[in-house]
Amino acid sequence: MFTLALVDDSRILRSALRSVLESSGYEVKFEADGSKELFERLQTCPVDVILLDVFFPNESGLDILSQVKARYPKIKVLMVTGLQQNSVLEEAQKRGADGVLYKPFDTDDLLSAVQRLGI
Repeated sequence: MFTLALVDDSRILRSALRSVLESSGYEVKFEADGSKELFERLQTCPVDVILLDVFFPNESGLDILSQVKARYPKIKVLMVTGLQQNSVLEEAQKRGADGVLYKPFDTDDLLSAVQRLGI
């Protein structure tokens, strides 16, 4: 199994994701509520996969995605969004996202999306 980080401004969603992933055998190394905390944690706690929300109150998840791929190109990034528009999917793919998971999703959707990363 591989290690994950959860990056979302919703503490409740992060906690729910952690619970589902850990109960399925994945190791969630840390949670973060934005880019500052994410990049601070990545310096000392490397991960294989980041689940990253598209929308944050004061920054863009797509911009965070670009920064992750520039600094840590081997980390897989699964974008999570409630906005089901082709423009978001296309922009995420253009910036290097390894997948997109649309809200609302159930446990099976989450686990399938993570497994598709193929690490």
